[in-house]
Amino acid sequence: MVDNVTSKLVLAFVTLLISVALIGTIASEGLVKTSKTAITSETQSVGSTLAQGWNGTDLNTTKVYTLAQAPTGWKATDCPITNFILSNGTDEFTETTDYVLTESAGTYTLVNSATAKALIPSTNLTYASYSYCGDDYMNLGWGRTAINLVAGFFALAILAASLGLFYSVAKDTGMI
Repeated sequence: MVDNVTSKLVLAFVTLLISVALIGTIASEGLVKTSKTAITSETQSVGSTLAQGWNGTDLNTTKVYTLAQAPTGWKATDCPITNFILSNGTDEFTETTDYVLTESAGTYTLVNSATAKALIPSTNLTYASYSYCGDDYMNLGWGRTAINLVAGFFALAILAASLGLFYSVAKDTGMI
């Protein structure tokens, strides 16, 4: 009987230790699959946007700039670019006034506005910050919820198994 109790106690403690080690990994992997990735200050040169017009200050509004993580395949329809901010490093541009974004294609064009014309020649660079979906991103809302619940249910299952083993030990030793 002593060997039986000892083996149950060892099994309960080993189960708890392994579970504590695994639960962080399970939760981290779930978060990777359910969170979009953020890009901060992706740099693009927009010097070619300055048209060689009659006054040299008009912007070429047909030049299309593509983001490095532009959505392709299923992401173009199911997971377009979000949280897009375009700036020249110090000042933010205004959507539809200074630029036009196509979220599903991950592209933008500049608008021939007074603000854009004033901000661009100072650095000839734009900085785009945005969020995009990784290749293994779960694009279904219910799927993200289910994945985020896995770590909690794993913890409850391990707790139940350990409590069951401790109860069995307590019953075998006559404590209960």
